[in-house]
Amino acid sequence: MSNIKVSVDRMVLEYKDVYWNFFNEFKRRICDFYGITEYIGNKGFKYHLHIKETKEVYMHISFQPYHEPKSMKHTLRIESHPEHLLTFRHILDRLRQNASSIWFIRCDVAFDIPKPMSQVFTVSRTGRRMNRFEGTRYYGRENQRQQHGYCRIYDKREEQLQRKGRQMEGELTRMEIVYAPKEKIQMEYMIQYPPTFNRLYTCTVLDDMMKIKPEKRAMVLAIQNEWMTLDEFTHYHRMNIS
Repeated sequence: MSNIKVSVDRMVLEYKDVYWNFFNEFKRRICDFYGITEYIGNKGFKYHLHIKETKEVYMHISFQPYHEPKSMKHTLRIESHPEHLLTFRHILDRLRQNASSIWFIRCDVAFDIPKPMSQVFTVSRTGRRMNRFEGTRYYGRENQRQQHGYCRIYDKREEQLQRKGRQMEGELTRMEIVYAPKEKIQMEYMIQYPPTFNRLYTCTVLDDMMKIKPEKRAMVLAIQNEWMTLDEFTHYHRMNIS
């Protein structure tokens, strides 16, 4: 389909070698300006600041990974939506000036398909089992939400209605896949590493089920309705459907 829209959702970046003497003053100014309080995490990163400009516009800042040895400088991580980065430019400019380098960690790549979920057929090529919760399909376990290839598919129109009270016209299914490269990528070289997911998933729009051969149609319906999972079929049938 040519009318599928692709966008980047939540993005995570790391700033290397941020000195303690800078971060202490930096976090104090942020807390005073936004009226927030830092909190201490018990895993991952130690220090956390969560900024909310509005209900939708946010940025999360984490500093000092627990695995890093004691030092005068540490890694600082930010998480936000790419569209919100301009709002926090005054913060990001200061970070850029006080870090040795900036690295890409992961992001969510979103595919907006103007069809109902009943017509969007997805299959994992790597054996990830599909689960469903409150109408959303998930590929991957709860503890894999930040790992490469974690995927969820949901009715975007219903999600907008429930979260924002916004009524959208037409059908819209969103497929979100986490892109997290094995090695962190320095931002200046990011364009050389575009994400690809063909090895991980097959996604097909089923406009007319009757055009599919009966045997394959039965398999598609079984998977779509969660009567069976792909790994329950023989290798031959798995290859035929994916």
